[in-house]
Amino acid sequence: MLDEKEILKNILSGDRDAFGEIILKYQDFIFNLIKGYVKIEEEAKDITQDVFIRAYKGIEKFRGDSKLSSWLYRIAYNLSINWIKRKKIDEVEINEDMVENTTVTKDWYDKMFEKEMIFENLNKVIENLPQKYKIVIKLYYFEDRSYSEIAKILNIPLNTVKIQLLRAKKIMEKSLTS
Repeated sequence: MLDEKEILKNILSGDRDAFGEIILKYQDFIFNLIKGYVKIEEEAKDITQDVFIRAYKGIEKFRGDSKLSSWLYRIAYNLSINWIKRKKIDEVEINEDMVENTTVTKDWYDKMFEKEMIFENLNKVIENLPQKYKIVIKLYYFEDRSYSEIAKILNIPLNTVKIQLLRAKKIMEKSLTS
């Protein structure tokens, strides 16, 4: 497989088939991202298609000053948020890691129950955050994005990302300690 720069060069020179490599590389990532926002698999599939249609139509606007994945993420984020606004859904759920091949003991069960309670409390606190804080928390902690990547994805200044993250953490801390 060619690297992204070569693929982009081929696309911009008129090779329509080259965009298929972009789709193959990112479709699962984009689908899972969108599904995390919209929660409905069929809607996530439709929005994923829309992301790649928009990306294909607007590929000449991609300047290359960020990762292609960040640009696609931004398109996916925008389309997901638009869908949420249309459907009036205001929910971002944290997916819990599944534990496999574990021997169940009372001690293990108690620890898992305690973790589950902490997870539920944390999830409730995150759900009650304003949408802009939820997104920043999710991108930073669950998507492992840097401040600068979040700023590019959300199209906001770097300092705004830092401030929103700080405010979100303060709100969460206050909620968890009260």
